[in-house]
Amino acid sequence: MFSGPLDQPRQKLFENWSVLEIADIDQAASLLSTSAIPYRCELRRPGAPFSTRISGSQGPRTSVSRVHTTGAMTVHARLPEDSYAIVLAVTGELEHRVQGQAVPVRSGFALLQSPMQPVEVQTPEHFEVLFLKLRREHVVQELEKLLLRRIQAPLVFSSRFDMRPAAGQTFRRLVANLCVHLGQGPGKQHAGTEETGFAARALEDHLVTLLLDSQRHNYSRLLVRDQHAGPWQVRSAEEFMSANAHLTLSLGDICLAAGVGCRTLQHSFQRKRGCTPMQFLRALRLQHVYSDLSRSGETATVTEVASRWGFLHFGRFAGEYQMRFGEKPSATARRSRNP
Repeated sequence: MFSGPLDQPRQKLFENWSVLEIADIDQAASLLSTSAIPYRCELRRPGAPFSTRISGSQGPRTSVSRVHTTGAMTVHARLPEDSYAIVLAVTGELEHRVQGQAVPVRSGFALLQSPMQPVEVQTPEHFEVLFLKLRREHVVQELEKLLLRRIQAPLVFSSRFDMRPAAGQTFRRLVANLCVHLGQGPGKQHAGTEETGFAARALEDHLVTLLLDSQRHNYSRLLVRDQHAGPWQVRSAEEFMSANAHLTLSLGDICLAAGVGCRTLQHSFQRKRGCTPMQFLRALRLQHVYSDLSRSGETATVTEVASRWGFLHFGRFAGEYQMRFGEKPSATARRSRNP
């Protein structure tokens, strides 16, 4: 549940989201079919009270919807061909059935729904969930970059998403950061400027790569194959990241530039450089932040410069910055502006 330990307190996650109150079950289904998951439903007790509070926002390649409902229902849902969706519990718990198997949505577990996959759920009287909807095109393109090949069969994930391991907890934190990020700015859409759009796309890329790497699917065995990468391929990856650190780069983009699969590149980087490719990229971007803050003509705030290079969690960023450069980012900015 989102009441667990996250980067942000639960009340902070949704504090800027506008809320729509609906008391008609068909109207709620019509609205959520567009913003979250298409479904049909009926109250388990005909004529019983029903109400739902809906809020949400759009990222460049994702949408997030928060739904708080009163009224026990039977729900049948099926995603269109263009989307994947993750259903996470905020409060309460639900049990979904996917192809005859029970999939819990509660603390520590989420549902990962693949395109055209039918799902049935008997909801409790009160529940609150978060729908994270991912564009299928984005997910498949990243998988093809990681594999260095086109895929033929549709990508299908295991429906049961165990969020207790480290990868699952990281995924929850990223979703929480995305909720806070999308809840800011005009119209509650935080992708309107170049810098905020960079940050939102970086979060989305990280979520998709983590999902492909940690959640079982029908291409998992191809992703885990480990081969040897030559030194020139590691150098190619480094040169590509150095030249394009100002762009949103996924792990798949780096694999494609180096001409080597994701697991091979990660293991080779770890052996030769003592870090992963994404850690190397993060260090590059920290150096760019330092350079920008050190320029005498820089007028942007520390937060604006950090966002420019894709750093959203400013507490973590400040800690990394101080560890690397021996001073707080605000101290670097002050020194450059008051020599």
